[in-house]
Amino acid sequence: MDEKKQGSEPLNEGWRRGLSPSQLSIEWTSRVQKLFLEGTGEEYFIGTIQSLPVPDWNGNFMLFDSENEHQESMRGLLWTTPFKDDTVRIVSFVLDEGARGKGWGSLVWNMLADQLLSSGYIFVQLEVRASNEGAISFYRKRGLEIVQELHGYYRQGLGYMMHGQLRHHHPNNDTP
Repeated sequence: MDEKKQGSEPLNEGWRRGLSPSQLSIEWTSRVQKLFLEGTGEEYFIGTIQSLPVPDWNGNFMLFDSENEHQESMRGLLWTTPFKDDTVRIVSFVLDEGARGKGWGSLVWNMLADQLLSSGYIFVQLEVRASNEGAISFYRKRGLEIVQELHGYYRQGLGYMMHGQLRHHHPNNDTP
């Protein structure tokens, strides 16, 4: 009898096209609420999440830890919205703690660039908590700069608006 070790099965984990907030059920929205709380420290109401200004389009992604697209297997999300003719705004970009530092953020950043550069979007803008040094470093490595301080944007603490050119990120010359 052939026995497989637990965890030896390959997982089809990864980023997939994501639903917009208005398309989510209460169960999915509750999972997003937990991701937001863990990732930002901010608690959002279900209705607030569902009314975020994010269209159903190719700039939205969800990260799953298996081929099962169940809300409990969702480990991250990237929601964006067209902001100006040539600018996309990142509305939310969050990974759960277990998915951070594993290259998932870099992967979806390049997927976003693939999707939107060909549609004429050349700039990206977002807001980030000033105390989130990891996220600020991530965005700076991708060419974004702090352009404005945002007082009162977050319930607790200062925020920054960051802006820059939307481009692929390759951490070293060996990466295609």
